[in-house]
Amino acid sequence: MRQLQIFVLLFTHALCLPNSFAQGVTQWHVSEDGKVPLCPTAVNAITFSHDGTQIAVATADGIALYDTYTGKKIARLPLLTNTTTAIAVSPDNRTVASASENSTIHLWNIHTRENVTNLTGHADPVVALAFSPNGNTLASGSFREIRLWNLNLEQASHTVVLHGHRDMVTTLAFSPDSKTLASTSFYGTILLWDVETGQLRHNLSAHTDSVLALAFSPDNQILASGGYWNTNAENTIRLWNIHTGQLLTTFEDHTAPVFALAFVPDVHGIYSGNLASAGWDNTIRMWHPRTGQLQAIFEGYTAPVFALAFLPDTDGPSGKTLASASLDGIIQLRSLTAPGLQVPWDVNADGVVNILDLAFVASRFGENSPDLNGDGIVNILDLIIVANHIRQ
Repeated sequence: MRQLQIFVLLFTHALCLPNSFAQGVTQWHVSEDGKVPLCPTAVNAITFSHDGTQIAVATADGIALYDTYTGKKIARLPLLTNTTTAIAVSPDNRTVASASENSTIHLWNIHTRENVTNLTGHADPVVALAFSPNGNTLASGSFREIRLWNLNLEQASHTVVLHGHRDMVTTLAFSPDSKTLASTSFYGTILLWDVETGQLRHNLSAHTDSVLALAFSPDNQILASGGYWNTNAENTIRLWNIHTGQLLTTFEDHTAPVFALAFVPDVHGIYSGNLASAGWDNTIRMWHPRTGQLQAIFEGYTAPVFALAFLPDTDGPSGKTLASASLDGIIQLRSLTAPGLQVPWDVNADGVVNILDLAFVASRFGENSPDLNGDGIVNILDLIIVANHIRQ
């Protein structure tokens, strides 16, 4: 057992050393038909679609959607009001929701560019929007109020109004199973709601100032939060158990407010647990939530990074490419399998985290066999042994 513990510690240490490599990076710049590229103050809102393959950018000229991989414009939506305060793309990439300064929410058909319907009911400006992953619900947040809109009806209508925040709702996020909604406020509070019943599950006294970033882990177990309105406030990321409301850990390496968080997606049913964070310090950091280790630091951005997404391969989710959007309109695609930079835990650099990585690590540290439990088979049970000892 002592030998195994040493093996696990070496394994963890070897995988979690920070780096700042620049290999495998491509980028393109949001611009309007050859016009001067965007400056940071020109972007009103920017967000990736659920699968990361599209990105929506709202400026004073309207809303444009682009293909994340190529930068090709997919659609341009006309300007209905002077200011777009929030945008969101539906999970099927067919609908865009946009909120305007007059408290109205507009639903757009991406393919026809038509304004399908408008949702009214908020008395104050809407600054947060989120589609549920199952596509059934749109959540909108304004001053002290969250509304859930039922999208299954011919005429979308709100099913419930949630009250719990005492100030402006700043960010909304649904869990991957669409059963839990997380909401944040200027005062740093996070509320977890039961989407079906509208009941408040947990009230998390999360931070000392405004929370601007939320992300759920793919296994519906962890909520990550971060970001502050006041640049002089602490710049931490906090991880929570969404079932108990317990604070699990805190990361403190960012030097400025955190504006974007994204978990690596499941790969073939295996969840690696890695988390990317970005913000006002013009960097992206990669973390392993289970161990608390900082795994990588990506620098060289020319403006604050406001959105993150892990892109799928053609055959499904992989987490091999990290897309980022900066406030100056630069969209950057970073390969996490470029030479000298591996997907965390992909120690044999084949682009996949699987049993071969365990065999590789065992051989490098003097183990005769990766069959750690001695059952004659090298399988997921041996990885579980490693994972359990890392948690300890």
